[in-house]
Amino acid sequence: MSFPRTKPIPPTHHDILTDRPVGHIATIRPDGRLSVNPVSLMWDGTHVRVSTVKSRQKYRNLVHDPRVAISIPHRNNPNRYVELRGIAELTDDPDRSFINSVARHYMGVEVYPFDTPGAERVTITIHAEQVSANVMPLADNPPSAPDRTG
Repeated sequence: MSFPRTKPIPPTHHDILTDRPVGHIATIRPDGRLSVNPVSLMWDGTHVRVSTVKSRQKYRNLVHDPRVAISIPHRNNPNRYVELRGIAELTDDPDRSFINSVARHYMGVEVYPFDTPGAERVTITIHAEQVSANVMPLADNPPSAPDRTG
């Protein structure tokens, strides 16, 4: 399958993706209904990537229809976000190198500890055909900002 050239994410929003964001990924079920799940993700400067196992509905949905969308809010300010819409590329992760990189980044451990025996890992690479990263009024100082710690 040929994948579209990924649209760039504006530098104004790179901080969202280099932190430890949680995105909400939307896939299309075989019956045409949408399914949305929170996911940890990694960004390599070009592509957003997510890990899943082949037994999950999102994997089965993407095998059936590779169209995908993901909304990634700033961890402490949901008024700032990046939304990608595009095509998912599924790649086996047999040595678990990708999920282990996620575990290092998010959990500070070398090996992802939650897979069940025999779980088959897949990396979802999002080829963004559309990127929304709007600069919103009050995005840097929203009136309803979450309490800050520290």
